Amino acid sequence: MKRSIILALGLAMFGGCAQQPTTPPAQKACMNAAQLNGYGYDHLEKVAKLLREDKKNIESFELFINAMKGTVDNYADMIKSSVYISNVVRFLPIPYAGEVSNTTKLISKTVLNLGGAASALNKYKNSSDTFLANFDKLNRSNVSGAEISKLAVYADTKLLGDARELENALKDISSSTEMMAATTQSIADALDTTGNYVNQAKSFVGLSQPSGDDKSKVVQNRNSINARIGQLNQKIASLEKSGESHRYNIAKARIYSELSVQLEK
Repeated sequence: MKRSIILALGLAMFGGCAQQPTTPPAQKACMNAAQLNGYGYDHLEKVAKLLREDKKNIESFELFINAMKGTVDNYADMIKSSVYISNVVRFLPIPYAGEVSNTTKLISKTVLNLGGAASALNKYKNSSDTFLANFDKLNRSNVSGAEISKLAVYADTKLLGDARELENALKDISSSTEMMAATTQSIADALDTTGNYVNQAKSFVGLSQPSGDDKSKVVQNRNSINARIGQLNQKIASLEKSGESHRYNIAKARIYSELSVQLEK
């Protein structure tokens, strides 16, 4: 099936530049293997160029993950350090964080997601470095279809696979962080009102009014979490944009190289 698709694409690419069977001389392809290899190389070069341009952005992911870990730690400390806040949380109707025990699970889940993202980032950095090192060994003037094909297959399977893993890991962080943001906003709302949930908490545990320090901590955590979510979404969008470009150029490189390999036989 795969080979049929490649051959069909090849016919489409060559269509109109080959003579009809009934017209002499005999039908001949309008591109030879060397030209195909040159086109394949050019598309891999675009992948390499974008990877190098994104290198600083990718390196900033590690700093972001560490900063995000600090935000989660501050969130956990906020819940633990205030008796008032930790008791109010028990009565807030927040998905996955309606009780202190579930809030703890949410924190643990986010920390676990951050660990997964750090691991995925290392894998993507390694596969990017491997691709660039192998691309730099190629010479456009004499590269073979087999060499282009080997590197294109690596990019299609390993490089793109690691990029998708990192993207999914960041989306997992986004999901759990948004739950933290919802929790923090509900706590902030509760501290500013005398609604049913706070009154219920007071009647059950005999709480006094929250201190100004409690309110300040909640506001700081809310603002920090929301800022991190904004940064995170920008990084996910950047990865998605790069991924689209990589997929296009890698696919073209594979088509050109596999057609070249057929001509080189």
